[in-house]
Amino acid sequence: MEIAIPFGSERKTLTLALPPENVVLAQSKNPAASQSWRDAVRAVIRKPIGVPPIHAAHLRGKRVVVIADDWARPTPAYEVIPLILDELKPTGVERRDITFIAASGMHDPMSRDELTRKLGAEIVRDYRCIVHDAGKPEDVVFLGITPNGTPVWVNRCVAEADYTIGISRICPHETHGYEGGYKLILPGVSGYDTIARNHSLNCAADYSGTPDSPSRRDANDVGALVGIDFLINGVTKHEGQLFGVFCGDPMAVYRRGVEFGDREIWGAEVGKPADIVVASPGSASVGNFSWNSRSDLLMFTRIARVAKEGGTVIFLARQETSFDVTPGSQMADDAAIERLDRHEFTKALADLAFSEVVRLHEKRTWPLSAREVMWRMRMLRDEFLRRRRIEEIGKRRVIVTPDPDRAVRAALSATGSTEVRIIVLPEAATTLAKEKLYRAPENG
Repeated sequence: MEIAIPFGSERKTLTLALPPENVVLAQSKNPAASQSWRDAVRAVIRKPIGVPPIHAAHLRGKRVVVIADDWARPTPAYEVIPLILDELKPTGVERRDITFIAASGMHDPMSRDELTRKLGAEIVRDYRCIVHDAGKPEDVVFLGITPNGTPVWVNRCVAEADYTIGISRICPHETHGYEGGYKLILPGVSGYDTIARNHSLNCAADYSGTPDSPSRRDANDVGALVGIDFLINGVTKHEGQLFGVFCGDPMAVYRRGVEFGDREIWGAEVGKPADIVVASPGSASVGNFSWNSRSDLLMFTRIARVAKEGGTVIFLARQETSFDVTPGSQMADDAAIERLDRHEFTKALADLAFSEVVRLHEKRTWPLSAREVMWRMRMLRDEFLRRRRIEEIGKRRVIVTPDPDRAVRAALSATGSTEVRIIVLPEAATTLAKEKLYRAPENG
């Protein structure tokens, strides 16, 4: 059988001397976005899942908080907020009792200009608007401990609210499986110590497409303790294009949104791991593949996961590229590394032994501000994840080549078997390949 694989504006041809049932050709639907947030939210906001609509609440004299994700996400909260305010009018809530909060988590807090771009100029002018800062212990309150032992500090305004509304998006995420749901609470509006505990669970090779990763389960526990009364989640690509909106109960919204995304946008069901995986970045513009690129490494890890350990992964690229990523081996001089600025600190990480990256990631005694400690934790986590991805990829035979047909013939010859199973991913850059696509529980 012959398979034509897109490679930018070109086409590469695979000739496979295998029965069709041994070959899985898998790619996501990857549709074009066709609706605005305003129109999509308007269509569903009065038909929520699992909870009454906002306008049915009795909120006279009550405190209402609207939480939106921050500058790191492309969610246009300014399109959604007017619809929320229209829904709040019949509830009796007064303007002075409504607070808007940008959920910055461990990110640097938003400037007023950034807040205005996120929420809208009229909202920033006419309402109380807050940027959450996890590094300010005076701004958070302690609510208890989850069944898993995570201590919960959360923004004081959120903790004291009588009714909470959330606005964010769902798309694949490398540590929490997917964005959306209670991630708006943790890390969104949680305190430094709660976020540090949650992020200590982040360090696997890649949890993308795993809706119950350790970090996600922890976020769900904290979110359930804190609570969101009405959640609006748009299902998007990473770049922000919208394909659908779900609203209502946070867990039901998250699960329905993930199922929709898996089946209608980014997911491709491929079954059990294969002996050989052939992947092209796809028909979009093809650049130079690099093992030093975070996005390339993450894409390759997702591809590698659908190959057996000991199997072969063949990736189309402009030129032959060997997998010879050498880990660092140096020990850390704590006193010296504490004095490094952000740029030099980041440069130093690549030279450290994996054990030192792990040790520094778990260190909580940096003689720095909470903001700088949080920044270092993020950089260390990124380096930790980079090492784990390299480990995961290295469990397979890696071939990066402009000639996939020759590479496949060689791989088939090396197996010495006619019972080889091959997965072909013609649009790997936009495909989340999974053994099974996610299906939401019947009751949620």
